[in-house]
Amino acid sequence: MEDRNKKVMEIAFDKEIETLDILLNARVRRSAITLQEYIDLSLAQGVNPDILEANLLKDLNEGGKIFGELLNSIKTTVTGSFGRLRDGSQMALIGTDTKYRWVAVLINTCPDCLKRHGRVMKWEEWEAEGMPRTGQTVCGGNCNCVLLPEQASELEPIMRG
Repeated sequence: MEDRNKKVMEIAFDKEIETLDILLNARVRRSAITLQEYIDLSLAQGVNPDILEANLLKDLNEGGKIFGELLNSIKTTVTGSFGRLRDGSQMALIGTDTKYRWVAVLINTCPDCLKRHGRVMKWEEWEAEGMPRTGQTVCGGNCNCVLLPEQASELEPIMRG
């Protein structure tokens, strides 16, 4: 891998780690507030602390409303992060000077991705506008779109590393 592409990949990796840290901390803090509100409200309503503990353990073990939302948000965050890292590594292998075409999945596709489908720009331009799975589209981290080199035909399989 040429030095310029390697440097771009290192920068992208560092940004992704920082992003992942911010997102995970925010989701954990949000869940902690929800958990504290649940505990405070239950105690204020006279729920026995032993019953409250049993309810919380059941929620944790069964992936209920409180802990289920936390686990789902962590899963979505990590999945999006891995996707962005994969995208960055593909770009580093292909090169920073290549133009990339936005390819939408076209099944339950959000309006932002539909507008971008087929557009071609350089990697840096896509970074400025918003990459797949970066939260710059309605679908956010759930985005299934990919950036393919401009010359790739729609008939070629999408190669993922």
